[in-house]
Amino acid sequence: MQEPHFHRRHLPHIYLPERTYFVTFRLKGSLPVSKIKELKNRKEFTVIPKTKEEKYKQDSKFLLEYDKLLHANNRINYLKQPKIAAIVEYQLKKLDGKDYKLITYIVMPNHVHLVFNKLENARSIDKIMQEIKRMSAYYANKELNKSGYFWQGESYDHIVRSEDELYKIIKYVLKNPVKAGLVKFWHEWKYTYLAPEFSWSDCLQSDKT
Repeated sequence: MQEPHFHRRHLPHIYLPERTYFVTFRLKGSLPVSKIKELKNRKEFTVIPKTKEEKYKQDSKFLLEYDKLLHANNRINYLKQPKIAAIVEYQLKKLDGKDYKLITYIVMPNHVHLVFNKLENARSIDKIMQEIKRMSAYYANKELNKSGYFWQGESYDHIVRSEDELYKIIKYVLKNPVKAGLVKFWHEWKYTYLAPEFSWSDCLQSDKT
């Protein structure tokens, strides 16, 4: 099985630059506070980017390091449980067509990657994420017979500004469980979604990027 690849000619009409978001959120306590502070401090002391390309590279490097920390931490991994993952997936799909048009998502053991097109007259990103987190936390805690915070308060969100960037992000999301060592091929991870407008056949070629 080859790596996923998306051809520009297949790009569906739903893509709108400046309105497409890549969001990452994680479970409460899934990373030590000291590790997060260390990562943020390194980012703050990085040279201020002069171009969008430099900023994209810096943000990408930060996310890669952030993801590596999450992949290495198996202490809190409620999302690996099928019932809990299903609860999160339901909430992500529930807002599809209401606040956004889903492009792709993946539910990892302790975090979620989500890409969507924000619809016109939709609520703010903060409000959208509040609902997803609040409702999924309520039902997940009920299933786990626990109380208290389920999600970490902060979320990482990034505006997708070009087609090339969108392709890279989709590939990054789909390949996340492979990089984490959870599966051998990206399509084997159960908690993955890709909008029908993006044909799975687009994943049959590899450009080595």
